[in-house]
Amino acid sequence: MIRYRANGRSVTKAVAAVMVFGLVAAACGGNSGGGNSANGGSTVTTANEANLKPQYGGDATFALEADTTGGYCLSEAQLAIAGIQVARSLYDTLTVPTANGTYVPFLAQSVTPNATFTTWTINLRPGITFSDGTPLNAADVRDNLNNYRGQADPGDPKPLVTGELFPFVFASVTSVKATGPMTVTVTMSKPWAAFPASLYSYGRLGIMGEAQMHDPKKCYINLVGTGPFQFKGNWVPNSHMVVVKNPHYWRKDKDGNALPYLNQITFQTVLETSNLIGNLQSKTSDLADTDNDIAIPKFITAAKNGTMHLLESDTDTEIAYTLLNEKTEPFNHYSARAAFAYAVNREEYNKLRQGGLLKSASGPFAPGVIGNLPATGANGTNLPDYDVAKAKQYAAQYKQETGHTLTFQYGTTNDADSLTSALLIKSYLEAAGMKVSIRQTDQSQYINDAIQGTYQALAWRNHPGFDPDTQTIWWTCSAPAPNPQPAVFPVAKKCDNPVNFSGFNDAVINNDMAEARGTTDVAKRTQLYESVNKEFAKQLWELWGYYVLWTVPSQTNVHGINNLALPTATSVNAVGDKPFLGLASGIDPAPLWMSK
Repeated sequence: MIRYRANGRSVTKAVAAVMVFGLVAAACGGNSGGGNSANGGSTVTTANEANLKPQYGGDATFALEADTTGGYCLSEAQLAIAGIQVARSLYDTLTVPTANGTYVPFLAQSVTPNATFTTWTINLRPGITFSDGTPLNAADVRDNLNNYRGQADPGDPKPLVTGELFPFVFASVTSVKATGPMTVTVTMSKPWAAFPASLYSYGRLGIMGEAQMHDPKKCYINLVGTGPFQFKGNWVPNSHMVVVKNPHYWRKDKDGNALPYLNQITFQTVLETSNLIGNLQSKTSDLADTDNDIAIPKFITAAKNGTMHLLESDTDTEIAYTLLNEKTEPFNHYSARAAFAYAVNREEYNKLRQGGLLKSASGPFAPGVIGNLPATGANGTNLPDYDVAKAKQYAAQYKQETGHTLTFQYGTTNDADSLTSALLIKSYLEAAGMKVSIRQTDQSQYINDAIQGTYQALAWRNHPGFDPDTQTIWWTCSAPAPNPQPAVFPVAKKCDNPVNFSGFNDAVINNDMAEARGTTDVAKRTQLYESVNKEFAKQLWELWGYYVLWTVPSQTNVHGINNLALPTATSVNAVGDKPFLGLASGIDPAPLWMSK
């Protein structure tokens, strides 16, 4: 699947609300990864670095496949993965994920619920300062969380930038208060046992300094964080951004040495595949972050030859899939969804358009995520296997139900490679008796179509790994759902959640996601999310495609990628849990170092 990068201008506030989560439109093409890692998970083809002593100094050039046009006022920013990677160099989050899938305090020293998970107390780690030298305290965190949920503190006399983006995520939060110099209390209207996962939000929920938050006109460029690097004004959009070592940074390595090691990182915007490959081969770039399957095979070969290092992961990743609009014809009919599902030869498509690199997605949860289920079909998914005869039967059933031939538009982004892929999908569908037209649009209109519901079928990518609770926003509705689900989705039961783009309203998914949110019982949560997975397969609300492979290719003198342990509640040294190994929100830049 080719992904059209979320680096274009904002069309509406709703568009920005989508892009904040790193969601990217996708056209089924040839720019996606697949499971090449040796064990199907996270691997690094480097020499053993255990005995290497990190060296201070050096300026690394980090290639990214997109830029962020709206700036880094985080409560409003439009950040896809490239923007999140930059943000992680400037800002820290209150919690972070670990290698075993749990979330632990980071800027926070503790994040503790009451017995019913309706009140959470956040105690902050002492001794942390922002890049402008001001100390981190409870008022900062209160204002940040209120920013994200779009609620400025009524007692704050200063102007405050309030976000338009996270109110959907924090809809059940009723108040955020500083209840002590270093203590914040968050109250909810409903139990929320997985709240620490949303305090991370894919690395997206960084804590800004008051000087940035109280500067509405320059919040996007007056960047003040507690991260390992700081911004000093060198940013040329669609070219590069330079960040330099933050002398106030609080974390240390396992031996108590100050972080970061590097003096500077230059984030390059490299849009063309040929330039991405060429820059790494010529050592113009020191490392990159990419899911480009045209480039990945070359990086794999270079890593095997010892001329490059390569970190790769297809666990805890996003899903590339077909987004269906069930709010209108034809996909409010199960028969139409089933006809599409049976018609596409996923195995052949993978070979023809993706070089056979991809692993078919068996559901909405990637390997490593609670709720992931093994594939039941020969096509490597839990969707119907390729069967033209059955596709024709369902297409005929749709015509019997409506009196019309199954006809729809298939949306793709505005480039030649995506069109080639869309034409292959069209050929599968038309071989089963459907009439399909291709609609190509630029990225911003493409995303706007999804938000406004002015589409029928779109290639898409979303739902990165991490805790499944973070997917609640995309799939649930508060309005009552029909149960059992009828064959034709009823107009009266449409979803009232504007970011459930497909518009389905499924009682099983609503109830299971809500019940899972209220418990920490791993076995119970697993059962509930597996039930959600099975319901998607039963109803065919979305047609899951492939797991995305993210890679970090680097020069052989670049070290420290994803190998720094986390701090503990009582120590800022790297002596705690192993870090999260998924790459769906980039890498931790603090431990990067370069040998001379």
